[in-house]
Amino acid sequence: MNTNASTQSVRSSIAFALVTGGLIALASLSQQADDAHKLSAADKEYCEMTALWQRDTRAGFAESERTGWPDFHDKAATLCAPILSADDHQLALR
Repeated sequence: MNTNASTQSVRSSIAFALVTGGLIALASLSQQADDAHKLSAADKEYCEMTALWQRDTRAGFAESERTGWPDFHDKAATLCAPILSADDHQLALR
């Protein structure tokens, strides 16, 4: 019976470790998602303006007729992903 109690204790410890690890992983993912949505006002403006430029580029407008500005820092793809829609065309809501 002592080995049965020992096995039960080991199983309980493993279950506790798995649940704790899962909660820590979930908290970490949640924190990363929150950080992604905390862009500065300047970054939000950059994302919105580069999205306008990309939209007008896809629509075939000449550079002189486009609104917004080009991705002159080459960071829109990584910086702006959290605030753009799934199709990467819709401007973020302020």
